[in-house]
Amino acid sequence: MPSTATLEIPHRTWRRRVARCFILYALVPYLSVIIIFTVLQRRLMYRPTVASTLKVDALQLNADNVSNVQLRTPDGVTLNGWLLKPPVAADLKDAPWLVIYFPGNAENRFHRLSDLKEVASCGFQVLIFDYRGYGDSSGSPTESAICGDARRIWNFAHDDLGFADNQIVLFGESLGVAVALSLWSDSSSEVPEPRALILSSTFASMSRTVACSYRWFPFQYLVLDRWPSIDRIPRVDVPVTIYHGTADEIVPISEARALASAAGDEATFVEISNGEHNDIPMSLLRAQLKELLPLNQN
Repeated sequence: MPSTATLEIPHRTWRRRVARCFILYALVPYLSVIIIFTVLQRRLMYRPTVASTLKVDALQLNADNVSNVQLRTPDGVTLNGWLLKPPVAADLKDAPWLVIYFPGNAENRFHRLSDLKEVASCGFQVLIFDYRGYGDSSGSPTESAICGDARRIWNFAHDDLGFADNQIVLFGESLGVAVALSLWSDSSSEVPEPRALILSSTFASMSRTVACSYRWFPFQYLVLDRWPSIDRIPRVDVPVTIYHGTADEIVPISEARALASAAGDEATFVEISNGEHNDIPMSLLRAQLKELLPLNQN
């Protein structure tokens, strides 16, 4: 009978096949995801809802309670917003208290109109601007640009609207928390002293949040806009309240606890049972705002 020979594939060939499969089906996709994130990260991070106009007359809002405000930045960007008055206020002298509302990452100020009215009903005027690239504001969002805009909004409240530090409450939700805390960045020449700082659904830093969400990728080292709130909040020396839901699906509650811990004795942490990321505890917020008003204004 003729003999049969068994063909043996050298070990080197098997190793090459395994290495080729690893490169093609694991390493290349992994590196591709990292490259895509690095190039497109700001498009992934900021989720604006753009509108052609959000002017009061175009939306047929009550001009007695809502007025248009606008800022022009040194780099030519136009920031549009609103100033809301309490239903009972006829002019600035009737409501000498202001909430600067720094909104979250998605949508625009129109989608927050009901919340803005709730805040105004507590006896405060409410100032809100859409970030650059959001709503009908021009430009594109970056951390450095938005931080500069936050300072301009703070100055607008003083110089144009005539409010003093202790007449202002800062409220931030989600990304808006980081924007509010940017007023206490190391580069700030003047440290603000508002009456209070109220934060909802916050994160300690963008890089930490990215690390929590994408544990198998090194994205936290590649983030351009790091929003290091945990490094800024120790400079705050006014009362701070942090609300965070136990069911937050975007930012772990541990991040809010870390931020509260960094704030030290100035911070009060309020855990909202079953609260999700976009749930503002409005009843608690209203009660707190009313407590902040002087006795003769309640």
